[in-house]
Amino acid sequence: MLEEVRSQLLAEAERSPSLLSDLAGLERYVAESYDSRSFTELLQNADDASATRFALLRSAKHLLVANDGRLFSRPDFLSLCRSASSGKSRGSSIGYRGIGFKSVVGFARKVHLVSGELRATFSRELTAKAIPAAESVPLIRIPHPMSAADIETLADPVARLVADGYNTVFIFDGLIAGGIEKEFNAFDPTALLFLSHIQQVEVRSAASLKVLIQREKVDERRVDVRLATAEEVLHWSVFSRDDVAIAFAREQGQIKRLSDRDAVVHAFLPTNEPAGLGAKVHGDVSTDPSRTRVVLDERTDSVIGNIAALVAGLFLEALSRAEEREWLGMLAALTPNYDPRSLAFQRRSFRSDFATAIHSRAKMGAGVYCCRPPWLNAVDFVALAEAAGLVPIPRAVESIEGLVSYIRFLGASEVTAESLRSGMRDARPSPLGCAEVVAYFVQKYSTRQIDSGLIEIVWRLWIVDGEARSLDELRTVAKPLDRDFVDLITERSGIPSGLRTLLKALLGGELAETLLPVEAPLKVPYHDAARSRAGGDSVRARGGADAVTSPVRLSFKKWRGAEQQVLQLLRAQGWDAQDVSRENIGYDIECARAGGERAYVEVKAIERAGQPFTLTSNEEAVARQRGSLYWLALVRQNGDFLEVALISDPSASLRFTRQCKQWVWECSEYDYAPDRYPVE
Repeated sequence: MLEEVRSQLLAEAERSPSLLSDLAGLERYVAESYDSRSFTELLQNADDASATRFALLRSAKHLLVANDGRLFSRPDFLSLCRSASSGKSRGSSIGYRGIGFKSVVGFARKVHLVSGELRATFSRELTAKAIPAAESVPLIRIPHPMSAADIETLADPVARLVADGYNTVFIFDGLIAGGIEKEFNAFDPTALLFLSHIQQVEVRSAASLKVLIQREKVDERRVDVRLATAEEVLHWSVFSRDDVAIAFAREQGQIKRLSDRDAVVHAFLPTNEPAGLGAKVHGDVSTDPSRTRVVLDERTDSVIGNIAALVAGLFLEALSRAEEREWLGMLAALTPNYDPRSLAFQRRSFRSDFATAIHSRAKMGAGVYCCRPPWLNAVDFVALAEAAGLVPIPRAVESIEGLVSYIRFLGASEVTAESLRSGMRDARPSPLGCAEVVAYFVQKYSTRQIDSGLIEIVWRLWIVDGEARSLDELRTVAKPLDRDFVDLITERSGIPSGLRTLLKALLGGELAETLLPVEAPLKVPYHDAARSRAGGDSVRARGGADAVTSPVRLSFKKWRGAEQQVLQLLRAQGWDAQDVSRENIGYDIECARAGGERAYVEVKAIERAGQPFTLTSNEEAVARQRGSLYWLALVRQNGDFLEVALISDPSASLRFTRQCKQWVWECSEYDYAPDRYPVE
């Protein structure tokens, strides 16, 4: 095989030594283009040969790269020597151009190949002697027989690899140290995610690395992948269909959103092209010669369509199951890390074409959902929307940055009060929801955007003695609306006289006046420091900072928001804690335990002990309603420590002063006895 291929290539070079010189220039270009990617190209070649094991072994003088795949055939060997002459067909293997192996010239001056009975050497020095008419010669073009000295020097390490089951060994001689170390440092185990056959990669250099790959088929579309090294174990879930795939990183059993730097497009091997989501995507897209950038051609368009169909299907399924944490994590990973509307003003890229393709495939499914209006809290929105026969987006999705606006981009509609009218006949909103609905109508009626006839007097939206009544019922009840209810309406509408004006339009002036409460002197609960302390201690006894026994290592970051710091702390204490701060329901974190215990936590960031903090009327009302289940978490970053003071039942244990700042509740006297946690 060697002599036959060598004779053919020597004859070509002798006929055209200038072509051989041109190939030397092409080889240098390929080596520069594939900077720090030569190892992954060798890995790709091994996977194409159906290898399950791949090894890179560094000694003082040599680098040995071995795999246990098929032995070299004559067509394989000829393709290795030629440029842009691969025997592989597009779609049946990873490589197909026949130029990837030329990238190794960046870190070796001589290359030997041992595969079965084949023994060959690539050397510029030997090629220059054979073709003296060429001004310059490439390293990988004309093979030469291995010298007896090289065979003897390499006999032992090659024999050990063969005995260990490796079939093909490349030996790189005359190493260029800088290039080798750069390759070792750049190797990323996630390059193995979308390969078909490789199960083990072993790298031995100054610092050894061994990666074991385990793939477990969960169902027809999902495979869980475990990438294990001595330092870490990486878990991934790969969903695939129609020869495309998407990989989600997992951490502590849950899907984790990737950074923009890590969430790249793979064409079997990773490119530098961002996918725009929080996950890696894979398809046999066209790439430039370096394999680092996606080329937007007809084939790539087709592959993008297939990946988008996979993503759209998963997104809509996850949206329908968003109350399950597994699927909520997937939604976070499938949410773009940019505003998709901005793509119209950017140059065309994989990301822009991908976003357009997802939109076209998801818009019908996303169009059945409706989004919460900003004036209504999440809990009552769901109740009213369902009563009106609408499909609300799940509460849980509001905790994910950018997801609600993305669902709107995909086609979800915006809900108006008018579209909720039928739901108001049957649903029973909370006191907060009633106040928000009435405040909306107050604002619209006061600014002449609606007529009072739009509001039905049979709707139970008016709170008296803590109970929702209809205006029709209140005609015969000689009691005014609850003061807190009226305050909430004023706070939400921003129009102090608006409620009186609306009630007069609905009921007439005399009856409207009987429904409006008379302003009374404010009664402030007495502040008992001992009682406050007892409240704090009771919180700790129920799972507060002093009771942290979880083995989970707490890692507080200086750049995190106060809500996220407290969320991590509560989860470490065994609470199933969810961030609901975006839902406008009077607290930031909702907690539950398996035994049915619940807690509702409002987080307040302070800069110094004793600094006043405020509650909105909404928060103060919910605090009184929830009683001992409602906690305040006062959070302060003090140097290298995070301080968290938990206070139970603040409406009973703290003194608040009603301030005219659009009706907020301020507290300036409280016991500050925080627990301290180091921050990084």
